[in-house]
Amino acid sequence: MIVPEHSIRDIVNLMPVVQINKDLALKPKFHWGDEQELNRFIELKKEGSYPLIWLLPSTEVHYGSRYQKVDKTCSFIIATRETRKELFNDQRYIKSFDLVLNPLADYLTYGLTVSNISDRVDNDFDLFKHPNYSADTAENGTIDIWDAIKLDIKITFYDNIDCLKPIYYG
Repeated sequence: MIVPEHSIRDIVNLMPVVQINKDLALKPKFHWGDEQELNRFIELKKEGSYPLIWLLPSTEVHYGSRYQKVDKTCSFIIATRETRKELFNDQRYIKSFDLVLNPLADYLTYGLTVSNISDRVDNDFDLFKHPNYSADTAENGTIDIWDAIKLDIKITFYDNIDCLKPIYYG
């Protein structure tokens, strides 16, 4: 059985580090689940949770044949921790989006497209940038303060996980 989360995990593990600030570069972390799992993950991992690529639960369509495949509309939250509430959006775009979030969204869409274990269903995807995404708003339940991007993308996963080829992010 194809497990899309395992395929995504393997693709994320191939991503390069991203520069968080002039002194710190980190590899992205990947996990998936509902809001309770997300909050538990952040509580246990603390600062080690970031930068984060989180997959929200969604329906999978499995196709059976000699070469199995799964279609899934993936909703990702790509987040970095930003505790400075006094920053305005123009500053957040420079510090969080330009340095961390936009490159991670690019890496993720590229990796899902060029790996031989997955491919985009079409060329379109939705991207929503959300500066100052925090627990203070009623619309979400995160326990940390984020700058985040929501990426919705339709992916086909293939039953050849052992054939993941190297991905060059150039």
